[in-house]
Amino acid sequence: MDRNEIFETLRTELGGVLDVDPAEIVLDAHLGDTLEADSVDLIEVAGVLEQRWGITLEDRELHDLQTVADFVDLLATKVG
Repeated sequence: MDRNEIFETLRTELGGVLDVDPAEIVLDAHLGDTLEADSVDLIEVAGVLEQRWGITLEDRELHDLQTVADFVDLLATKVG
């Protein structure tokens, strides 16, 4: 799976959880400041993606995320 596919899937899931138009979710968007995502939102998105791709995302990994690009990078290391 390439980074673009990961980004598109993440964009869709974030949009649904955050009630934001996925088209407004860009790679350099800050998860907290721009998208107003909190830790509960990120855990919810992570749970969906873990089930979809059969991966595990640790809470500490999610805590370190700042931007959508950071989230894509993390997922890319897990999905391979």
